[in-house]
Amino acid sequence: MLKFQWAVEASKVRLINPLGTVAICCLWTPVSHLEKNWREKAPSLLEPTSPLSLVGGLYGGGLKIMLRNLHHNPQIDTVILLGKDFSGAVEHLVNFFQGETIKTGQKQWYAFNDGRKVELEKLLIPGAETFYSLDELIQPELFSRPPQIIDWTKDPDNVAPQKLLDFLAGYAPHQPAPLSRPDPIPLPKPLTKTFPSELAGQVIVTDSILEGWDELLYRLYRFGPLIRLRNGKERRELLNVKVVVKNPGQYSSTDLAQRNLPESLILAYQEDLLKSELEPGGSSYTYGHRLGAYFGLNLLAGVARDLAQNLDSRHAYVTLWDNLNDPFGSDAPCLVTLFFRKIGASVHLTATFRSHNGARAWPVNCFGLYGLNRHVCQKANADPDRTEPNDLSPGQLIVISHSISLDPSELTEVEERLLNYETRPYKMTKDPNGYFKLAIDPEKKEIVAFLFNHEDEMVAEYRGRTATELSQILCNRLAIADIGHALYLGGQLERAWRALELGQEYVQDKTKPNF
Repeated sequence: MLKFQWAVEASKVRLINPLGTVAICCLWTPVSHLEKNWREKAPSLLEPTSPLSLVGGLYGGGLKIMLRNLHHNPQIDTVILLGKDFSGAVEHLVNFFQGETIKTGQKQWYAFNDGRKVELEKLLIPGAETFYSLDELIQPELFSRPPQIIDWTKDPDNVAPQKLLDFLAGYAPHQPAPLSRPDPIPLPKPLTKTFPSELAGQVIVTDSILEGWDELLYRLYRFGPLIRLRNGKERRELLNVKVVVKNPGQYSSTDLAQRNLPESLILAYQEDLLKSELEPGGSSYTYGHRLGAYFGLNLLAGVARDLAQNLDSRHAYVTLWDNLNDPFGSDAPCLVTLFFRKIGASVHLTATFRSHNGARAWPVNCFGLYGLNRHVCQKANADPDRTEPNDLSPGQLIVISHSISLDPSELTEVEERLLNYETRPYKMTKDPNGYFKLAIDPEKKEIVAFLFNHEDEMVAEYRGRTATELSQILCNRLAIADIGHALYLGGQLERAWRALELGQEYVQDKTKPNF
């Protein structure tokens, strides 16, 4: 009888019985929480004679790794899905084994461990609201004995050990058992280049969460150096990235669908962040529990009360980090602080993350934070003792990620969006520092730059004899914040200098109205 062997090693997988023929996929529920629950209530599930071969989730590789290991171990005839599904993975897995894959015709270069470089086609597995992309090496027709997929995720008690014990009591392995295993299908890595840039302190200012996500992914892909974590995994990482979202509530179902984000996931996540109780057999922590009960009080209620009763408070600050336990535990929150700052009738929220996954977690976290801010504003507005005269509403969302990373294996999922981002139509943006009107002073032989704010008030005047001299002055005064504005102004300064040198009239190019 075949014993379990890795085709591709996966982290956070609990091997139980190498001769077992049932596998548990707990999706996005941590394996450690299932194991703890079983040890306390059903220790027989963890015995080496159990029919369970292993239990694993989708962290750190997802379906690409899972499918390769199932293909290499055809003795596993049953896969039970339980836990929480935050990505549509249940539909993707079921549809894969039903042969519902889509050939895209798009090619990507990959590198193998033996040094080979191969161009492979990208495939898509459709879901109801999302799709999952993978390379063409793993396809449903390669499974001569596809496993039976049993979906328990719609049962609210799906992680209860008794449900699994009852199933195994009536389970018998399918016949006939396989006598040989297929060769392992290797997992190649997409080939990418890293361009030089600042490792720490990247800043993105954007109108919406989804626009900010597009730029964030592109910066990670283009500028994030490849680093190796202590568990051996590789990531493209940037440090202390700050994204300022001016209108975090601005999105539509169409915008979400174009980026493979189901609106139902966003709404469910926003609700989960407000749940202060832990679910039985669930995670050892949730953000909702940390904010609502973990420290013995409801932190969001305190923030709402502070905003309602203190006109200029800077105390609406909460931390989710437990200094006594989190530095030493295996499960610690990624979201660590929230700062609510009221300016006028708007409440601006700054959130700090210890570590962040750029491809999956970042946008969902942002929509969840917007929902939190909206909830706090509503509670503040309903406070019977409020002294705040305005009805408060969510303002800007500022997200600071100390370490934000992109798994190279996830590049196939976002590659098309990255290519679209590179070739997007150029969009003019207003420089927050203002705009310039240029002129020449023939008598003094100088170029003159008048700086205006966006209320059309002149706030400064700068002079220089050459385009280079005036450019250096503007840089020293930090007069320009937007790179598009700087490029436009550089061209205009060169035109003004040539007109000054030739004794000609200079008329500023008006094809860039935002500047």
